[in-house]
Amino acid sequence: MAHGRVQRMQCWVVVACVVASVSTTASAFVFKAGGTGEWRVPDQQASGNVSAYNQWAEHTRFRVGDAIAFSYQPGNDSVLLVDKSSYDACNTNTPIDTFADGNTVFTFTRSGPYYFISGNKDNCNRNEKLIVVVMGERAANGTAPAPALAPSAGTTSPNSPPSPPPPPSGIEISPTPEQSINAAARPRAAGIAGAAGLAIGTLFYALV
Repeated sequence: MAHGRVQRMQCWVVVACVVASVSTTASAFVFKAGGTGEWRVPDQQASGNVSAYNQWAEHTRFRVGDAIAFSYQPGNDSVLLVDKSSYDACNTNTPIDTFADGNTVFTFTRSGPYYFISGNKDNCNRNEKLIVVVMGERAANGTAPAPALAPSAGTTSPNSPPSPPPPPSGIEISPTPEQSINAAARPRAAGIAGAAGLAIGTLFYALV
């Protein structure tokens, strides 16, 4: 009898671990740079010498584990991950990392600011550049606090207040965090139910 109770307890521990694992890993989002994913010189200059990309980023929540997608023409452009000084000066000579495949998806592995510029210095000088401020890990239920403001991209006014996001360009727009949360909730719930069902089936099989 004691051996049977221990076996049942072990099976329930497996069920709990599976469900917790599915809940935790299903909440990361992939955002499209600028709202459309297109990585190019912005069509319009935002107010206060702030790039249109940064106006979008200032109103978007980013968490550890999320990712950002850039789409561009290989050979004509690229994405450079740089430090702040290289970002401010559009220095393309000493990047932290370089991406040139035309469809770059970069995952945020830590909190704090990330600085992206075009590999084309002239494009960078024309505000093809982006600062993303990443907060802590996203809660397992997909909720997130109000967005933090990214540092201003203006070279002469680093503390310029955020402006309303520019009209989206392109034909496809990444969902807002609230929409992403609602969209992610359905497959996440299905995944949890499926994993729980599999684990419970394993439990009953072990007890038989």
